[in-house]
Amino acid sequence: MEHRIFKIKKKVKHQKIGGKKFIVDEYITQTLSPEEVYRQALNGNFACMNFIQRRSDFDFALNFPYKLYYGHVDNLGYIIAEDEIEK
Repeated sequence: MEHRIFKIKKKVKHQKIGGKKFIVDEYITQTLSPEEVYRQALNGNFACMNFIQRRSDFDFALNFPYKLYYGHVDNLGYIIAEDEIEK
């Protein structure tokens, strides 16, 4: 299975990942639900915790309108929302 590669919008300042390549890890999951991100953050998953901290608009009522992707930037795992990816 081939990985998809996206470019993160430059406006994403968190850990200086803006403008970098984001490799979607399709072997784990193509998209994540807000429920899963929240549950994983509570269990200590750093990618999920960082996403929640970075996105103040992430809705704990679980009404977040964007698809979420898990993948890697420079070999570190990240959750990226579809609105953070360049078209």
